[in-house]
Amino acid sequence: MRFSTAFSTLALLAAPVASQNTTFLTELVQQLQSLGLTSFINASTVVNQTSTGQSLLAELGSGPQTVFAPNNDAWAGALPNVTSSAESLTELLSYHVVPGTFNTTATYPNTTIGRTLLNSSDVVFLEGNKRQVLAWSDLSGTVTILNQNTPNIVVNSTTVGNITVHVTTAVIDYPGDLEAALFANNLTSFTSALQNASLLDTLNRQHGVTIFAPSDAAFAAAQQNLSAAGSNATVLTNVLRNHVINGTTVYSGNLIELGGSNVTTGAGEGLSATFNSTGGFVTVGNSTAGITTPDIVLWNGVLHIVDSVLLDGDSDESAASSAVSSANAAATSSTTESGPIGFTPTPTSAGNVATGSSSSSASSLEIPLSIFGIVLAGALGI
Repeated sequence: MRFSTAFSTLALLAAPVASQNTTFLTELVQQLQSLGLTSFINASTVVNQTSTGQSLLAELGSGPQTVFAPNNDAWAGALPNVTSSAESLTELLSYHVVPGTFNTTATYPNTTIGRTLLNSSDVVFLEGNKRQVLAWSDLSGTVTILNQNTPNIVVNSTTVGNITVHVTTAVIDYPGDLEAALFANNLTSFTSALQNASLLDTLNRQHGVTIFAPSDAAFAAAQQNLSAAGSNATVLTNVLRNHVINGTTVYSGNLIELGGSNVTTGAGEGLSATFNSTGGFVTVGNSTAGITTPDIVLWNGVLHIVDSVLLDGDSDESAASSAVSSANAAATSSTTESGPIGFTPTPTSAGNVATGSSSSSASSLEIPLSIFGIVLAGALGI
């Protein structure tokens, strides 16, 4: 992947700044270079050609930020459609920045979910105009970015002032839609059931949705019970709707936060979640399912794979409607998330905490955008 480096015009944007800011930025670029991230630096200069890109770069100086920076080999394999223009590249880089300081040595149950800066309507369809999230987990001692088409792991980390940099082996993919996630995870029975009930397209277009998708094995085990419903399409549809929470995205951390309290399903029934040493479980009525794969991020919500069909065919349409109205109202409230969604950090040792603030003396620096561009350009000799 090649980027234009015709950036001498940045000098015209220069403004007087404190020398400590320039020192910090020089140190940042030098650190990126020492990690071999020249393609990432080049991408940043291209992004600075647009107003949205300038706003993105300015965010790096507004407080603690975590940057997942693909290495040079990763950029070589990036899809042309996301790197062909400054605008598309800005969207891509915004999905690699998470406000807050996330040290990968901190541990959380299941998955760590961070809210990124990606909020473009062509790739994000969450409730309340929320920014998209990024999910990662420590798998056998290796920090792995989840929900990716190409295996993507963190191979190096460093901190410069208010910025934590995690070097990744691939460019991070955007979350896809529900149908793509169902296909990628071999959930053919659930897909067919949603299609037969005319629910698949509806769920795909909904702003904010949480789906508990039974595996094919779960459907096979429940076949006798499902067959007992016979031709009662209403009951079968209600069973599916009781696997859905409409209008809100509930990640695994949010489920843990519930502490046993109920949320309302798409059919108006109460859903509760419990977590113990053996895993996480959701219950609707008298039916319980274990969560086998949490936090498959969708462009408009999240999907959790479960090991049993929640065999509850009841419904309460008034409760379902009220829940959606409440979710829509809650989604309009603006909050800034700069820590793991749903979790209080559990450090493995002193200082290894993911937080939304930093004690670094450099972290409070307000970095003028023009100087960021100047330092990047200077580092590249342009």
